[in-house]
Amino acid sequence: MEREIVRLDMNRDFEAFEELSVISFGKNTNSKKEMYEWLFDKNPYNKSGNMMYLLKEGDKVIGCDGLLPNELYVNGKTLLTAHSVNSMTHPDYKKQGIFRQMTENSCNRGLEDGVDVVIGLANDQSYPAYQRFGWPTLFEKEVYVKPILITNILKRRIKIGPLASMGNLIYSTYMKNKLKRSMDTEIKFEVLKRVPAEVQECWDKYKSKYRVLLARDYKYLNYRYNERPDVDYVTVLAKLNNEIIGFAILHNSVANSSKMTSAVEFFTDPENERFIKALAEGVSEYCYDNGLEYVVVGTGFYGKYKSVLLNNGFMITRKPPKNNMMIANVLSDRVTLEELMGHEKWHITQGDGETELDL
Repeated sequence: MEREIVRLDMNRDFEAFEELSVISFGKNTNSKKEMYEWLFDKNPYNKSGNMMYLLKEGDKVIGCDGLLPNELYVNGKTLLTAHSVNSMTHPDYKKQGIFRQMTENSCNRGLEDGVDVVIGLANDQSYPAYQRFGWPTLFEKEVYVKPILITNILKRRIKIGPLASMGNLIYSTYMKNKLKRSMDTEIKFEVLKRVPAEVQECWDKYKSKYRVLLARDYKYLNYRYNERPDVDYVTVLAKLNNEIIGFAILHNSVANSSKMTSAVEFFTDPENERFIKALAEGVSEYCYDNGLEYVVVGTGFYGKYKSVLLNNGFMITRKPPKNNMMIANVLSDRVTLEELMGHEKWHITQGDGETELDL
């Protein structure tokens, strides 16, 4: 039967796309059509339509790969980049070169639409294939975690619920009081249900201090967090003299029976230890106030983020994240591989990549 590569049409192809997603990633994969319509069709960085492509054999979808375009700030230049996402091959069609065929199709279509570089956070299954394709590895991502409440941790260790609760009460009371004594009284925090347009001023103020990061301007943040239909995010603003000097965007969820939050965005002056510490403490205070057991943050190695976080109660996770190998394929001459290579150049967050999107 003849095969063809087509752009994903939500009305025509979604059921077949969803079926392949469940086969590839399991029943817990995000299968909400409205989420994919927002993610693919309503992306404000699309040039000629969504950039998700299916390999069809008749009406059956046997392969998928595509790009999520957005902007990348590199040494003062704003480039068009795209995340490689949804790489899938139907198990009945393995070892037929479909992964390579679809990856090459995505890059060719991206080049046609002006994409300068394709990036992706590869997992242990896809990473060997990208190595064979010759995609360079830019760095291995780290994630930092800070325990807030430790009842479940103690229950796993001492197996006695009342003792675990008592131990958590002592620990959390001490740590919360320690946090209050440590917090910068001049920096105030505001918690919002939406990302305000004023974050643009914060981006404009500090972007030139970074080397490589996805653009965190209001256009991106509004699309990525305000307009997403299936997840509610929380924005924590740090203000000094009524000016925004940093912001964190949080996704509250439950993981392994524990209530936690992921700092999907964490942005301030990368060289200002005072501001980074204050923002981390504002997120911790939010966690205490809302009964969250721990917080995870991913920032990269650029600036003072890592050192400040590790000195203020965060630690590197024992296991690396599922999608932890940052890979790239440079498509244009507007950026060089040398400019992108190395974790020390990057600011990267939990909001980057497929994991936060539940793909």
